[in-house]
Amino acid sequence: MYVQHETRHAELATHMEELVKSAVPWVEQVTGLPLTHPRFDLVDIDGLATAYRSFVRRQMERDTAGLDLTRWEQARLLARPQAAEFTARRAGMSKKPVLIATSIGKPSTLIVPEAAGLYRLCETPDLLCDLLVRSLAQQAQVIAGAGQVVPPPEWPKIPAPSHPIVQLSEGHARWTSGRVTPEITGITRPSRHPLAKRLASSIREPMAARRAARASALVDQAVKARGLLAFNAVWSTAGLAPTRDEFRHPRRWIARMPLS
Repeated sequence: MYVQHETRHAELATHMEELVKSAVPWVEQVTGLPLTHPRFDLVDIDGLATAYRSFVRRQMERDTAGLDLTRWEQARLLARPQAAEFTARRAGMSKKPVLIATSIGKPSTLIVPEAAGLYRLCETPDLLCDLLVRSLAQQAQVIAGAGQVVPPPEWPKIPAPSHPIVQLSEGHARWTSGRVTPEITGITRPSRHPLAKRLASSIREPMAARRAARASALVDQAVKARGLLAFNAVWSTAGLAPTRDEFRHPRRWIARMPLS
């Protein structure tokens, strides 16, 4: 486990490291997924933008390998990483954890502590634990599929928050945290601390929260119907993730899932 940090965030990094060590076995048990070498990087906005640009470039190279692109598509391909960096700087990405992966599917979660007052999360241990557990669940998804399913492809366009794989990933992370965070913190209800409310509103927008709740319910239904082993095939099997229509009709997706 590795937490990279700037000197002024050493206290937060130390606290995160302690929580991650406690959380990893629980996340592995609840999800049925291995969590080898989880990584968190505490960065400033420049560090986030640079890392995200490199991640998008790697994703684009992977997604377009072997394709016969037109000159216009090649120009789009070259411009996309720079556009991703601009998005990271300007579009509020720094207010929430950002999942990236290397070319061989090794995940890392980027966090900008100053962006939403995250350096004060030590005051709200349940919220910090929730953030870390969700991030660990998403890293486990990447590891399970060697980065082939999560994060989703960036070409021909960067996936929106409503992308089925994005929804499933975040819903699974929420489902995992609902089972792991109370075991670690002993707190069964989210913190009502004013800081917690402000941080939660900056990290999770209302529409994203509704999508994640719907996806979390879908995960719970699928795991109960098919079991963890069958469900986890979704992270390594192309085309097995639910479609947008199947989010509205869970039984259709469960019907085409493999049996344990």
